[in-house]
Parts: sequence; structure tokens; C-alpha cells
Amino acid sequence: MPEKPGEVIEMNVGAGPPGVRLLKKESGAAGDAALARADVIVAAGRGIGKKENLVLIQKLAAKFSGSAVGASRPICDAGWLPYNRQVGQTGATVTPKLYIACGISGSTQHVAGMRGSEFVVAVNTDPDAAIFKHADVGVIEDFKVLISALDEI
Repeated sequence: MPEKPGEVIEMNVGAGPPGVRLLKKESGAAGDAALARADVIVAAGRGIGKKENLVLIQKLAAKFSGSAVGASRPICDAGWLPYNRQVGQTGATVTPKLYIACGISGSTQHVAGMRGSEFVVAVNTDPDAAIFKHADVGVIEDFKVLISALDEI
């Protein structure tokens, strides 16, 4: 098949051809690399309630060396974390030694990305959450209670 001639157009990110506008600029793959290297991933889902609770997720992750913070798609869609932290079918596929899912429902798309984890701890207030079917240990509790209890150890 013959190659079609092309043209390279250099553009300033803030400007472009008429009728074209920048919708979103995403950061580089640093989050992807951190997730890929992590021995421990603490992942946040919609069940953490609000963006401010990400501090608690980060605090839990900081308790482990070689850890990273991950997220479900709703967290990234809400802009709470960048998409390079998303675990799942349309995000990163991870294989940590320990995966702690906080407030994650366990959708098929998310599970596809964390299925290779060696040991999964699921923390969710919903006893019927699908994530428990994929967990080695399930904690039916608000993740904030678990993190508070770990601080006392």
C-alpha cells in the first residue's frame, strides 16, 4: 500500500486551527510507572465519599514501602486523581503483592485491571459488593474506621 503524504503541523497548546480547542491536557505516565512498580497498591473508589478522603488513602499507602495510590474510573472521571492512576480495563493492569481496595464496588472493568494481584483486601460498607468475590480478605466497614484502627497498631 503506498504511503500517503502527510504534513507535520507544530501547534501551541493554547492555540490551534479555527474551531479546534483543547479539552483536556493529561500528565505523563508517571502514575502508570508507579502502579506498575508497586508492591502494594491502595486504591480508592466512589465509596470513599469525597475528594478530601484521598488524604486517608495516601496515608494508608505511605505505611508500605514500594506502594502507590490507584483508583477506580469514577474517581478519575470526577477529577480526584489523574487517569494515569486508574486501574481497570481502560486503565492500568497491575500485579502487586497486596491490593487494598477502599470503597470500590468491584465492577468487571475494575477487576480486569487488578486480577493479577497476589493478595486482595477489600474494604466496603456494602456486604453485597462484587469486590468481595475477588478478595482474599473482606472488611465490611467504612474505610476510615479501618485506617483509624491501623493507626492505633
